[in-house]
Amino acid sequence: MKTLSKLNVILFTTVLFLGGLSFFVIPRNTISIAEKRRLAVLPALTWNSYLNGGWSDSIDKYINDQFPVRLEMIDLAIHIKSMKGLYFPEEERIVVVKKPKKEIIRDITKQEIQDTVHQNFLSDYEESYSGSMLIINGGVFTLNAGSTKMSKVFSKMLNEYAHELGAGCRVFSCVPPLSSAFIPIKKYESYNRKNVATLLAIKESLSEGAIFCDVMKELNQHINEKLFFRTDHHWTPRGAYYGYVAFCKAAGIEPTPMEKMERKVKYNFLGSLYEITRDKSVKEHADTMEYFIPNIETTALRYKPNDLKKPQKSSVFCNGCSGGNSYSTFLCGDIPLIKIKTNVKNEKKALVIKNSMGNAFSVFLVSHYEEIYVLDFRYSEHNILNLIRENEINDLIFAVGMYGAMSSGTIQRMRNLGFNNRSVHKKDVEKKDTIAIINSKLADSLKNIK
Repeated sequence: MKTLSKLNVILFTTVLFLGGLSFFVIPRNTISIAEKRRLAVLPALTWNSYLNGGWSDSIDKYINDQFPVRLEMIDLAIHIKSMKGLYFPEEERIVVVKKPKKEIIRDITKQEIQDTVHQNFLSDYEESYSGSMLIINGGVFTLNAGSTKMSKVFSKMLNEYAHELGAGCRVFSCVPPLSSAFIPIKKYESYNRKNVATLLAIKESLSEGAIFCDVMKELNQHINEKLFFRTDHHWTPRGAYYGYVAFCKAAGIEPTPMEKMERKVKYNFLGSLYEITRDKSVKEHADTMEYFIPNIETTALRYKPNDLKKPQKSSVFCNGCSGGNSYSTFLCGDIPLIKIKTNVKNEKKALVIKNSMGNAFSVFLVSHYEEIYVLDFRYSEHNILNLIRENEINDLIFAVGMYGAMSSGTIQRMRNLGFNNRSVHKKDVEKKDTIAIINSKLADSLKNIK
């Protein structure tokens, strides 16, 4: 008996020792892909932080975030939870998700933002989801369909740009629906009609000079194809292609057939909706992402949020992004401003205003413009009207996901980027957005984390 007790003590002491040692040996992570947030870093000890208790609070957060095998323990807890009672992977379930408290990141320096190689979509206020979600056959669908009332507010903003720019620059509304429009169950087909109503309300409120792209009509012609990811809120590259076709029809240009593009495939994509729900059946149905590369020569430059000095090389397609980071294949993630040059010599130029939904759409435009500017209104401080006038841009395209088009806050930000002088400030961005920055080395290391 005494021998057994000694063995228990030795085993317990060994576990404690190895656990403590691993805390200092295992490399630290600064980004959690699974939770889509920055992890706490070891705080600097100062006299003031020690006296006011801030240092001890930061140490607690650091230990919680950097605890050895923390992510594995989270996955284990989810697995144990899923095993309670009977588990039917094909059952239809509705889950309610609360929008996470917005994190105000104050430890990101200006230099860090300027030196960013990849600024990937993690979680920002107009694209994070709060409300009911439907899980069916390992796929997640948001149970929302926009608002016809907010459609009028979005259209009013486009009308202001069209009026200001006149005949010299066309203005397009190219807003996609939500995944709720394509739930493959008959009793939810009303969501398709509601998405149609929301988008048509944009069309009905546009004035002369603003052009509506009927993305929903085009997508409905391909309703049996995979238009949205099962595990992510973005549309698939195939869905984005049909959105591009809708734009071409509205713009009076001939879309490049998909068959004439190079097809590639990436596997094991678990996106934002899995990370929100952490549902076992969703994890078992990871997405396969097929995407299409136009046969066009391109070069790309990325710019800082607030000036056009010292641009850095970028890419239209980033092959290094895989797994949970697969959607960052397009434009290398969410960059404040990217300029694309092509070998299409027609002197036509376009400016795309977008959130992350516009990434997969914008890459198809390389077949039709000599220059394309892609501006992410969430992170950029560049003045839209100045960009258009200084670069003699022909087409202004709002390729904004429906959440962005249905938010009064984001609509106002898009308006301010043109009509106010640098009205979108970094302080405002910190209050409203979770800015997640992943540099190229970090992206390479995180892409292998499952």
